[in-house]
Amino acid sequence: MAMAVAFPCQMPVCIPGYMVSTMAPVVAPVMLASMAGVSAQPTVSSAPLPAVCSATGMDSKPALSQHHLKEAVTAEQSRFALIAKDALRLSLDREGCHLVQQALEEAETDAVRSAILAAFGGHVWEVSTCPHANHVLQKCIVTMKPSACQFVVDELVREGPLIASKLARHKYGYRVFQRLLEHLMPQQTAQLIEGLIADCVLLSAHRFGTYVIQHLLEHGTDGQRRQVAAALIPQMAQLSANNDACMVLDAALVRGDTETQDLLVKAILDSEDAISAMAHTRRGHVAVLSLL
Repeated sequence: MAMAVAFPCQMPVCIPGYMVSTMAPVVAPVMLASMAGVSAQPTVSSAPLPAVCSATGMDSKPALSQHHLKEAVTAEQSRFALIAKDALRLSLDREGCHLVQQALEEAETDAVRSAILAAFGGHVWEVSTCPHANHVLQKCIVTMKPSACQFVVDELVREGPLIASKLARHKYGYRVFQRLLEHLMPQQTAQLIEGLIADCVLLSAHRFGTYVIQHLLEHGTDGQRRQVAAALIPQMAQLSANNDACMVLDAALVRGDTETQDLLVKAILDSEDAISAMAHTRRGHVAVLSLL
């Protein structure tokens, strides 16, 4: 069944099993037409909607019959099936990744989302570090149940104990790590978090790693927050002079329990020139205010 597709400034055209809005780029339907094994050349759709006359004889508004509704549902299912079938290739593409994200948002059942996520099996690192596909994986994590995303963690863990630090420092991968910390259960991310804590001092001062450590302090357990604070305290002189690390210190002061806060405050006050160094950085002065 062919569904109408509208290109910018053009008549509606037909591509089997796919519909996009009038603002969608030309490459999207052409890509899906290729996937379906049909010509990418658009053809004009001339099929009118049926009209239903009112009892008063007034002009009626166009309405969809049960037949047309059934055909529309079938076409929508075909669209999802096409996207799920080629989800990996689409996700790695600049335009295709938007189609997959749209499908994840519009899918009415987890079956469609699961089919899309399953396409990433064996490719989690590639997807996490891709400038386009990382957004799709983030959307999967946000829209699906934590249990459905377990294989993402498992695949990363199999890469070795350094993978957590490596992902946290990646300019695209750190976003995926943030979503994992936000939406998965603590027991699911425990092994990855061990890797973060082991390298939290360097990550705190890293331009991307700092955001992952801040997320850990926000979404982690009390025990994990205490472990991070214990690792930061001996390096206070170094961290207090780093703008990125000051954001972590502020998060630790705000999120930590009373005992952790007291230990951090003492370490800052005992560290020579730490207060002065923090007060003169763009992010550090916020941490100083948290001390008050």
